Amino acid sequence: MGQKGSSGLFRAVSAFGVVGFVRFLEGYYIILITKRRKMADIGGHAIYKIEDTNMIYIPNDSVRVTHPDEARYLRIFQNVDLSSNFYFSYSYDLSHSLQYNLTVLRMPLEMLKTETAQTRQESFDIFEDEGLITQGGSG
Repeated sequence: MGQKGSSGLFRAVSAFGVVGFVRFLEGYYIILITKRRKMADIGGHAIYKIEDTNMIYIPNDSVRVTHPDEARYLRIFQNVDLSSNFYFSYSYDLSHSLQYNLTVLRMPLEMLKTETAQTRQESFDIFEDEGLITQGGSG
């Protein structure tokens, strides 16, 4: 699994991307995309399907406390099949619709800045009714 380079560093794993981080009882794990398959092109942007992932514990032995339920949580989490219908792109926002993405691409920069500013002003503040002061508001 590992290769030692000329710099003395050791390659633990090669990955195409980071799915995310998860924390259970003993510490953090990083979930990496280790195998991908190109599924489509949308406007010149490649769309990939996750084929395989690897979960690696991020060592922090100075604060690691062994917990008897850690292995059980790991097994439960590893039952989630990330290779089933999970897609990503390096350059295309898959969290928006095609219509939205095409609209944003065609929108002049000045209009986009104005729309973003208006959205920020119209945002909902959950603390407003409580009379609490938030960073952007006066309470």
